[in-house]
Order: sequence, then C-alpha cells, then structure tokens
Amino acid sequence: MTLAANSRRGQLLSSPESGLISRFLFDGRNNELSHQSALAAAQAEHKRVREAAIRVFELHSLQEERQRILELERKEQERLRVEAAIVEEERRLRELKAKTVPKLPPEPVPEPPKKVEPTPVQQPVAAKPQEPVKQNLTEARQQPTSNAAAPLNRLAPTTLAKPVAQPPAAQIPVARPPPAQKNALADRYVEIHKELKKLRQVLQAEAKVPGSPLKGKMGTYRREIRVSIGQLTAGKGANAQPIAKITMALTEALNGTVPSAPIEVSRFTVGQRQPVAGAVNNEATLPSLFIYLLNICAKGIINQFINECSANPKAADPIGVFTAQIFSQKEFQWCGESLIDILMAKFRVVCPVLFGLRGSDKTERGRQAIGWKKDGPGYVTEQTHNDRMTGLGTGFASISLRDFSKTAKVNPYTSVNYWKALAGIVNSPPNETSNTQYVVLRAMIEGHEQRFLNFYGNAAIAALRLALVEFPKKAPANAAAAQSLRAMVELLRTEGLVLG
Repeated sequence: MTLAANSRRGQLLSSPESGLISRFLFDGRNNELSHQSALAAAQAEHKRVREAAIRVFELHSLQEERQRILELERKEQERLRVEAAIVEEERRLRELKAKTVPKLPPEPVPEPPKKVEPTPVQQPVAAKPQEPVKQNLTEARQQPTSNAAAPLNRLAPTTLAKPVAQPPAAQIPVARPPPAQKNALADRYVEIHKELKKLRQVLQAEAKVPGSPLKGKMGTYRREIRVSIGQLTAGKGANAQPIAKITMALTEALNGTVPSAPIEVSRFTVGQRQPVAGAVNNEATLPSLFIYLLNICAKGIINQFINECSANPKAADPIGVFTAQIFSQKEFQWCGESLIDILMAKFRVVCPVLFGLRGSDKTERGRQAIGWKKDGPGYVTEQTHNDRMTGLGTGFASISLRDFSKTAKVNPYTSVNYWKALAGIVNSPPNETSNTQYVVLRAMIEGHEQRFLNFYGNAAIAALRLALVEFPKKAPANAAAAQSLRAMVELLRTEGLVLG
C-alpha cells in the first residue's frame, strides 16, 4: 500500500502540470511583480479583444453602408427606368398623333371625271324606285331619313365614284345657312352661357347662408355628378350605376326634395316655347337647382370630351349615349322639348367653329374667336389646343349623329345640327380658313362616316366629297391638318367609298 501511494505521488509530481502547481504554491505568487505581470497580460488580452471587436464592428458597418448604397442605387435605377419608359410612351404618343397616312397616287382612269361645282339649293326631285334614296338637306327644318345608305363596306366603288353626277335638279350641295341666322344662334348661346354663370353665382352664395336647404347638399350633388360622368365607359350595362346617381340627383332637384327658388326656363333656351299637351313640365319656371345641376352635367360632358377623347376617340360614344339619355327624358324637358341648349351653349364657348365662327390661329382676335384657351397671360400650346378641338369635334359628332329610330323618345339634338356644323366649316372662304377648322372637321368625320351615310345617303357622299377633297384645297400648302383630311380619302377608298 505504501509503495502504491508513493508511486501515485511520484506520477503527480512528475507530470507536466506539476510545475504549475508548484508555481501556484510558490510563496512569491502574491508579490507586486507577479501582479503587474498578470495585469499587463490581462491588459494586452483586453486590448487584443477590443481591437478585434472594433474591426468586426467596422467591417459590419461598412457592409451595412455598402448595402444601403446598393439599395439606393437600385431604387435610382428603377426610377430612371420608369421615367425612361414614361418618356418613351409619351414620345410614341406624340409620334402617333403626328403621323398621317400619305396619299396614294391617283389611279389611272381613261377619262377623269368632270369636276362638279356646288350649285344653288334646288328642290328635291322624287327618286325613281330603283334609284338610291336622295333627299335635299339644305333646309334645316327638314328631318333626315334614317338608313338611307348601305353599310360602308358594301357600297360598290363604281356606284360611289360619281355620287352627285345627276341632273342639276337632283344635285345635293352643302348649303350655307344665312350668316344672320347663324350668328344669331351663336350669339344666343353666348347669352345662355352668361345666364348660367349668373345662376351659379347666385346659388353658390345662397348655399353659404346658414340654414339654407342648399347648404352642403348642392356641393354633394355637384361632386356626385362629376364623379359619375368620369366613370362612363363602353360596354352594355356598364354605366347603369353612374347614370342612376345622376338621374336621382336631377329628380330630387326637380321634385323639390331639396327646395330651391323657381327660375324662368326661357332664359336658358334658344327660342320661345309654348305649353304642349302631355308635357311633364309646362310651367314658365322650374327649380333653379335643377337648371344648375343640368349645367353641371353639361360641364362634365364637355370636360370628358376634352380630357378623354383626343387620344381615344372611341371614348366619346358612351358619353354621347349618356347625353342623349339624359336630355331625352320627358321628366327633364320643358314644354315638350329638351334643354340641351344648356350643353350647346358650352360647346359654343369652347369650340366656336362648330357654329360657323371663324378666325386666324395666328392673331389674338382670331384665337379668341375660335376658342383658343388662355393659360395665364398667354395661350395653351398648339398641340394642347388641337387635342382639345379633336375631343370636342368627335364629341359633337357622338351627340348629333345618334339614331333614335328604334326608340319612342325624341332625339334631343338631331343630325341636322351635324349637317349645319359641317356646312359652316366647309363653306368658309379660302381667306378665312384656319387649322382649327381642319382639326375639328377631321374629328367630326373620322369614325362617324357610316352614321353620316346612314342618315343622309348620297347627300352624305356629296358632303364628304366637299369636306375631304374640295375644302382642303383652300388650305395653305403646309397645313398639316388639311393634309390629314386628304389622307382620309384614301382610307375611305379602301373601305369601298370613292370620293375622288
């Protein structure tokens, strides 16, 4: 036992760690030198660990900064990509607007057709049973016949090549309405527009009076109508909800749900009217709020044409349908006729050329005459002006070329008004034409040719010949809008309508 114990003791003392134990047990371990040595070692280790931690922290901070810079760089690249895409789309849009279809060279013909000069207005001659239906449309009071022409793509080129090559008595020129009547109508629309402004000022002041029934409610109606008109879109049944909201607002204003002072309706119509048997509203007055809301509808319609239809002319059709639907409702008429004069008064102010007015695009007085909008002290750019006129021209056509042959309602704005507007432009003397006229004329015709033909048949062909072939000859050689009218002739030729 003693030997084993001694052996284990010897192994312990002879192991490598025996030196540590011996040093730990050494009496000098607590002296100052030993403590200083241990402190220096601890400080050195602390410094090493601290420096390593600082390096790790700095490296992490640099990595975070790098990630932040990379993220900013990514966002900037995305912003530049989006801006570049927007610029590219805008460039493409401008190119599309500036493009015109070049006119094809004339086809060789054995004998060129004789030029047919416009002749004085003649009385219509009864057409033979086998001949196409013809009608003298130079008198504004005469109603057009619907469906007088075959579909555009079915008309034979040989038939349309000389649509007016008939005996003089059967020729159908575009008539020029007497200047006095035309100017009187345009002036009356200006007066109606002024009356609408006065009404708006009066009602807006009344709506601010504490306790007024108009306070709050009038503004709510106005916003609902503007928003609802902005929601109009193509598609069967797509506009049922916005139209229902507008109809409800007009009905509540008309039946006195929100009371307002009566106002003489004759202040807002072109001609004097007499009570009509069976009409819903035959009294001399109607609630002023109702007239005000009709004015808001008219303003919304005009704004939609300007803002939506220059780039997308097809957007005009649902707005035209809505316009016809509202103004043809018997409940919203007066003495058996629509109050669409309120809308036309606004058209007269923003697009005067539709009502026979003329002026130079280059002068201050001329621009005022043709409705060139002001932008601060100056005017909007030519491109903006042309966009506005395009939207208004196609909008006017979408209202005035509506077919009411399949409904019991009365058309509030018949196609005779389209004929008058087209004639007022086409019959301008050469020294009074303007680029604005050509822009509006193209917008009135493009996309609406078939409806025009459906209403007027051969008379429409004669009118299109004057508008697209003869009228551009009055323009200066560098008139781009006039060139675009000539290009339309070739486009119509490809669809079977030969104008010359």
